[in-house]
Amino acid sequence: MIKLSRIQNLLPQVYILFLLLFNSSLSAEENNILIFKAASTSDVIAEISKEWQKINNKVVRASSASSSALAKQIVNGAPANIYISASALWIEELSKKKIITSSTIQPLFENRLVLITNIDSNIKDIGLISNNIELEKIFDKYLSNKRISIADPTHVPAGVYTKQALKNLNLWGKLNRKNMAWGGDVRRTLKFVALGNSPIGIVYYTDAMAEKNVKIIGTFDSALHKPIHYWVAAVENFNTTSTKSYLKFLNSNFSKNIYAKHGFKKIENK
Repeated sequence: MIKLSRIQNLLPQVYILFLLLFNSSLSAEENNILIFKAASTSDVIAEISKEWQKINNKVVRASSASSSALAKQIVNGAPANIYISASALWIEELSKKKIITSSTIQPLFENRLVLITNIDSNIKDIGLISNNIELEKIFDKYLSNKRISIADPTHVPAGVYTKQALKNLNLWGKLNRKNMAWGGDVRRTLKFVALGNSPIGIVYYTDAMAEKNVKIIGTFDSALHKPIHYWVAAVENFNTTSTKSYLKFLNSNFSKNIYAKHGFKKIENK
């Protein structure tokens, strides 16, 4: 009975200690942030996060994938603080569901589509792609028994933009699942070409610049597809003080310089 009495007396103290530890853990988590970012922003956001962490003495974690895959994870309750998308469509989808804070939605930077080949390839540079003449010749010569690497056009933004461009060039009809390799995101698409598995590919300019084993042999006229604008927003249920601080830092001069360094062009808020 004495032992039981002692245990009962200790229970309130243990409970209080548990609450203190639990609340401390929550506070620590709230001070850190988790960013869900389009795969094509991996390098630039990593560099910006490193500087923000240094200034604020907090931790930034990040998950990279296609904008569509990340949006679906957030809908299913993933505890991301910030979402960076390569397509306004997924921002609009989350906004309709009231999952992101509408007042925090802002355009971040823009990109462009390029045609790439392996660094050791002898395919010639065709410059600005505004008509189908030279690109069709490349398709006819190199895709008879090999595949072009593009991001999945059914939902990955890079693939959606690629399909728009090729449709406007009247070349989409020349492609099928036998002469296309679909990547789950733009970085996987890039790797197919870097490893020599595809003779050519279509990716974002910034991704091509980040991969030493590929070279750009053509740049698509921006009029061929919708603007490639990246968007950022805070996730409503995880819009903490640290979240607000990080979003503000994305508009700093430091961040703008990093965007330019990686080949992005900053979209100024009006």
